[in-house]
Amino acid sequence: MQSTSLSDRQRKRFLYTLCAVIIVVAFTILTAINIAERNFKEIPINLAVIAVMVASLVALKKTDADKTIYRASHALISLNLWYSVSIGAGEETVLFWALIAPLLFFFFFGKQEGLVWTVLFFFGLVVILFLPGWFDGHIYSGVMISRFLITLTIIAIVGFGLESSRHRFSRLLSEKNQALLEEKQQLEKALKDIKVLSGLLPICSNCKKIRNDEGYWEQVEVYVRDHSEVEFTHGICPECMRELYPEFKGKNDEEAG
Repeated sequence: MQSTSLSDRQRKRFLYTLCAVIIVVAFTILTAINIAERNFKEIPINLAVIAVMVASLVALKKTDADKTIYRASHALISLNLWYSVSIGAGEETVLFWALIAPLLFFFFFGKQEGLVWTVLFFFGLVVILFLPGWFDGHIYSGVMISRFLITLTIIAIVGFGLESSRHRFSRLLSEKNQALLEEKQQLEKALKDIKVLSGLLPICSNCKKIRNDEGYWEQVEVYVRDHSEVEFTHGICPECMRELYPEFKGKNDEEAG
């Protein structure tokens, strides 16, 4: 469980760092293009995105508050995307950036929380696109809005499906690992409880006592009991019976006959 959680954290950190670097480079280039085209309206947006990404990368490196950093950065980027959509940034090409959001929501926040983020983001875009008069915003054509929302819906469904599949596979893998760990612990306990006699044992040729590791001579049953899980119960064989108790010989023979 712990290794799975650590692997998931590293996976998210890697993708977040990769996305942040790509975004910083892309928006730096866009800022240079805006300056060349004297489009100063979008420059503050670009600089804000760059600042958020750089600050989140620094925080991610210096702290362990991954979830808080992801939530804060995604909230700020979502607000930035809403504003960019409302002004039609990049001659409406900002809509392409908005399509990526659901996939990131599901990846970083999981199936349930990712769905909440996606629904809220989708609702915000619907309000901005259909009610531009509320924000004195950019007016998109009906065809553009319908195509964009259909594409966004498909991407959100695919993102939800992928995360559901990953979540299910991760849960099954975690359960299997837990079962294997429990089985391993049981085997280790069983091996620990097993005592095995091996090697050469010095035994007296007359009395049959065994010499232990300390050099003392012990009865066979004592030595075996101390070095294994065997417990002895005493009886007497027919030969010893006849030798030790000859008075019972006749009775035994009669009973046998």
